[in-house]
Parts: sequence; C-alpha cells; structure tokens
Amino acid sequence: MATAAGRGILALVVAAVLLLSGAVIAVAIDPFAREPMAVGPTTEWVARLLLLLGVVWVGIGMISARTRLVRRPGAAAARATWVASTRPWRARESSLGLLPLDRCLMIVVPGGILVATRVVQTPRDGLWSVALAVASWLVFAVAVRLLLGRRSPWPIIAAVGGAIVLRCVVALLAVSFSGPAGIWPEVWSSPVLRVLYLTVAFALVAWIFVVAGWSLSAQIGPRRAVGIALAGVGVASALPAATIAVVGARDAVRSWNDQIGILPWDLARLAGARDGSFPVEIVTATTVAGLMAAVVGIVLALPTRSSSRAR
Repeated sequence: MATAAGRGILALVVAAVLLLSGAVIAVAIDPFAREPMAVGPTTEWVARLLLLLGVVWVGIGMISARTRLVRRPGAAAARATWVASTRPWRARESSLGLLPLDRCLMIVVPGGILVATRVVQTPRDGLWSVALAVASWLVFAVAVRLLLGRRSPWPIIAAVGGAIVLRCVVALLAVSFSGPAGIWPEVWSSPVLRVLYLTVAFALVAWIFVVAGWSLSAQIGPRRAVGIALAGVGVASALPAATIAVVGARDAVRSWNDQIGILPWDLARLAGARDGSFPVEIVTATTVAGLMAAVVGIVLALPTRSSSRAR
C-alpha cells in the first residue's frame, strides 16, 4: 500500500509539472490562436459520435476496473488501457492474460479514434495532415519496438493507447461544439478558458510519453524505461524538421500542429499563421530539443554489458 501510495503521489507531482509546463507554452501560443474556427454540421456530428465512442471506451474501462464487467468481450481491453494510462506502474499487470480479441481492440480502438480525430480536426486538408500525424506515431512505435527487443510490447500499447484516447476526447470535445450553432466559439473567446484548454492539451500530449516510459519500468528497469520514453519523444518531435525542409518556414507551424494536434482546428487557418507572423523559432527550438532528447534517450535505453551477460 505504501509503495502504491508513493507512486500515486509521484504521478500527481508529474501531472502537476506537466500542467505547469503546458501553461507556460499555452501562454506563448495564445496570442496566435485567439480566433475560433467554425466547422460544418457534418463534421460537428461526426466529432460527437467519435466523442461518444471515446467516452464509452473510457467509461467501460473505469467500470470494468472495479466490477465483473471485465469478463465481457472487449471490456478487459478497455480496462487495461484505462489502468495503464492512469496508473502506468500497473501496465504490465493490466495487460496479462488478455484474449486475442482484447489485444486487437487495444490497437484498433485507440488507433482508429486517433486517425478519425485527425480527419475531423483538419477536414479541408485531406489525407496529408492525417498522414503526418500517423507517421509521427508510427515512428515513435517503431523506435520503441526496436529498443524493446524480445520483451512484450503490450504494457506500453495499453498505456499509450489509453492516453491517446484521453487526448482525443479533449480535442473532440472542442470540435463537437464548434458548429454554426455551437457554444465553443464563445467559450474560446474567454482568455482563461482558452489557456486552460491549451494547458490540458499540451499536458496530455506529454503524458502519453510519460506513461510510455513508466509502463516499461517493471520490464527493463527505470533507466532504460526513461530512455525509451525520451527517445520516442525526441524522434516524434524532430519529425517536423523534415516537413519544414520540404514545405518551407511559412507552413512550419501548420505542420507542427498537424502532427501534434494541440489545437482543435488547423492552426494555419487561425489568425497570425497565414501571414508568417508566428515565431517559427518555437518550432525550430522544439526540433533541436527533440533531437537532443532522442540522442540522450537512445544512450539510456541501450542495455549495459552486465545486463546483456545476465540475459
């Protein structure tokens, strides 16, 4: 109990740090994201259906964690993603004994919600922005899989999948009420609520990588787990550099938001992005920091000679 309580306190401290960091970034981004965007009725209703799916998935996971509902087909998968994403130190435990159907759902449901959310967020851009978003996550997944070796990937799949669903629910909440008669444009006009949304959005993106590393600590040790998380964050953050080189600095911010999906809409259509007034240095600094994090993460994630001999 003491260990569990200590880990819970540590998780709260980490969450507080992420929220604080998100608040700082949100304040910096806010001047360039003050104009709300309205979506069409079709997009709004599709977002509502996706939001309902995400909420139901999270709700089943929460209820299954404490009731016999976990015996139902698919409920164990929802439970595993919920437990692993909110208590990543239990990711390995939550992913044990899952049926093939549950393992399939742990990939299909979060992955499907992620892709569909990106389509809803940028309906005018076609498949390009969706491809960028999927490419970022695939690069992260491949990097983690290579560093894991022969160890089971299901703990990190459960943790990251659950965190992705939580992230998508926040994004879909905004789009679901951004239609012609929606209330979100009025909500977005409030500086406090706008910064609060951006803070939570940034924190949830960072939390995905935190749970990714934390979920692996029981399998490979804290040092390598932190390394894998850092490497994944670094590679996924550095990917916009290639996009900037191809499309130019004017579209750098747009590409960055397409891949990370912080704002509920396409950042390039917001005030200040089209005319190039957004400080592209922020994206450049993110890329440099991502490369440094990737290098440090890979060094930490590599097994030592003693561990290799032990195996």
